[in-house]
Amino acid sequence: MSSSRMAVMVLMLASTCGQGAEREGKTRSAGGHWAFEPIRSHGVPQVRDPSWVRTPVDAYVLAALESRGWRPSAEADRRTLIRRVTIDLTGLPPTIDEVEQFEQDHNPDAYERLVDRLLASPAYGERWGRHWLDVARYADSKGYVFQEERRYPFAYTYRDYVIRSLNQDRPFDQFIVEQLAADRLEGVEKESLAALGFLTLGRRFLNNIHDIIDDRIDVVARGLMGLTVGCARCHDHKYDPIPMTDYYSLYGVFASSEEPAELPVIGESVGGKLGEEFAATLAKLKSELEQFEKENEKELRAGNRKLRDQRVAMKRKIEAHLASHPGSPPRAMVLQDKSEPVQPRVFLRGNPNQKGEAVPRQFLQVIAGESRKPFTEGSGRLELARAIASRENPLTARVLVNRVWAWHFGRGLVDSPSDFGIRTPPPSHPELLDDLADRFMAEGWSLKKLHRWIVLSSTYRQSSVAPADHPGATADPENRLLWRMNRKRLDYETMRDSMLSVAGRLDRTMGGPPVDALRNPNHTRRTVYEFVERQNLPGVRRAFDFASPDTHCPQRFTTTVPQQALFLMNHAFVEEQARAVAAGCVGKGQDDQVAELFRRVLVRAPSEEEKRWAGEYLQQEGAEKGPSRLAQVLLISNEFMFVD
Repeated sequence: MSSSRMAVMVLMLASTCGQGAEREGKTRSAGGHWAFEPIRSHGVPQVRDPSWVRTPVDAYVLAALESRGWRPSAEADRRTLIRRVTIDLTGLPPTIDEVEQFEQDHNPDAYERLVDRLLASPAYGERWGRHWLDVARYADSKGYVFQEERRYPFAYTYRDYVIRSLNQDRPFDQFIVEQLAADRLEGVEKESLAALGFLTLGRRFLNNIHDIIDDRIDVVARGLMGLTVGCARCHDHKYDPIPMTDYYSLYGVFASSEEPAELPVIGESVGGKLGEEFAATLAKLKSELEQFEKENEKELRAGNRKLRDQRVAMKRKIEAHLASHPGSPPRAMVLQDKSEPVQPRVFLRGNPNQKGEAVPRQFLQVIAGESRKPFTEGSGRLELARAIASRENPLTARVLVNRVWAWHFGRGLVDSPSDFGIRTPPPSHPELLDDLADRFMAEGWSLKKLHRWIVLSSTYRQSSVAPADHPGATADPENRLLWRMNRKRLDYETMRDSMLSVAGRLDRTMGGPPVDALRNPNHTRRTVYEFVERQNLPGVRRAFDFASPDTHCPQRFTTTVPQQALFLMNHAFVEEQARAVAAGCVGKGQDDQVAELFRRVLVRAPSEEEKRWAGEYLQQEGAEKGPSRLAQVLLISNEFMFVD
C-alpha cells in the first residue's frame, strides 16, 4: 500500500474515531429533535364527528383523516372483533360459546366487559410477557462458551417474573427499576430478584466481559429508551448526541457489578426424597470441587491447561445438576455491586488495552442535561434505573407506548421501535404519541389502562376490509393514517397455542422450568414455556420468524417462505391437532361433521358453498381420514392463520 493511501486511511479513521472526554464538547446536539423534547399534553383535538370518538385515541386519528376529507372504515362485525381482541390480549382464540355469547349480548358495555375479562386472564401475562421477552433477548442458554455448561439453570425465573408482573399490572416504572436494580431496593420480595435476568441472560460472547457489558448497555438503551448508545463504543455517535464518554459512564456502572458465586434461592425447596437427593448430590459435587481446587491451587494459579479443564468440567457438573434435577429450588440470576466501584476510563477506539481519560459513572447528558451529577450509590445501577424510569425522561414512556401500539396494530406510530435517534422520522401522529405517554405516566404507568385506551377505541374496532373506493387505498396504502385496521398473521407462538386450544389439548399449567421441545415434541404446554436455545434455534422457529435471542429484538419480521407451508401440510404436530379436532365428530353424519369442524376451528357456521365442497372432500378422503384431513385444511387456512 502506498504511503499516500495509508495517510488517507489514517485521516479517515481519525475523523470518525473519538479520543475520549476532550471531544464531548464537539458532540452533536439534540437540535430540537422531537424525541428529546419534554412530553406534554396537546389537548384533545376537535372533530366534526364526535360520535365516532370513544377514547382520546380516536380524536387524534379522526382529526388527521378529516383534514384530508377522509372517513374511517366501518366497524368490524362482532365475531371478527372478539377474535381480534382475544388473540391480541391472550394469544389464544375465543371458543365458539364465547363468540356466540358476545354476538347475542347487546348491552352497551358488552365489549368493555369482554376486554376487562381478557385483561384479568392469566393468559394475558403469557401473551404480553412473550412480547417483552423479545425486547429482553431472552434465552435459556448462553450461546457458545467453550466447555462450560451451556444452559442457564434458572433463566425461567426471569420469564416467570415477567409474566407474573404483567398479570399483576405492576407499574411499569417499578418494573424497570426492578429489572436493573432489584438487589438494591429495600424490602423487595425475594421473587422480584429474578427481575435481574433482564441484565444477566444475554449472550456470553466466549466470556469476554467487555462484550457482555456492551450487550447489557445495548438492551438497556435500545430496549428502554430507544437509543443506540452502543454505537459510541469506539467513537462518538455519528448522528445522535451520545459521546464516547457517555458510553463509558454506563460501562462503569455495569463493570462495577458482578454475578455472585452462589445465586439466591427465591422459592420453596422441594421436600421429600427428591429434595434430599438434590441437596446431597449438590453438597458432594461442591465438596469435590473445593478439594480439587485446594489440592491444585499452585498449579491452577500457574495456568496448567489440563487442570483448568478438569475444574471447568467439575463446575459444569454442578451447573448441569442445578439445571436439570427436579429437586432444584428456583434461584434468581442476579447481579450485585462489587465491594469497590470501578472508575471507568474511555477505551480509545474501543480498545480496552488503550485507556484514555477517566469519566464518572453518570446518566446520559442529552437527557440529564448540563446539571447532571455522578452516581454515588455503589455501582449506580439504582440511580440509573430511576433516571430511566423518571417522568422527566422523555424517551422511556414514548418508547413503551409505541411498542404497545405496534404489538396491537402491527406497526408503531414510530417506525423504528428501538431507535428514536436524530435520523428517525417523526411519528405518524406525534400528538397522539405524547398524549398516550403523558396519560400512561399520570395514571400510574399501568399497562392494562394503556391497553384499554387502545382496544376500546373506534380506531382499533375498524374493519380491516375497507371499501375499494376509499381514497386511502391509493393515497395511503401502508395505512399510516389508520383509516382501517391492519390484518395481522399469527406469530409462531400464537399459531401453535391456537392449534392446541381448538384441539382441546392445551395444558394451561403456568411457570416452572422450560420444556425441551426437541426431546418432547408432543408436549402441550404454551409455547412461551419452551426451552429457547440461543446458539441452535430450531428450524421451525426460524421459519416462522421467531425473535432471535442473540440480541435485543425491536420487532419481528413477517416473511413468506416454502418451509412454512411444508410444516403446516406435513408436520406431525399439525396432523395430531387435526386428529384431536376431528375426534369430536365421531359418529356424526356428514353435514354435522362439516358444521362441527367449522365451529371448532373457525368458530362459525359454514356457508352453503362451504358445506358443498367440504362434503365432497369428506367423501373423496373417506370416512376414516376425511374428518382429520378437513380439520387440517381449516387449521392451515388463511382465516385461521390471520387476524382481521
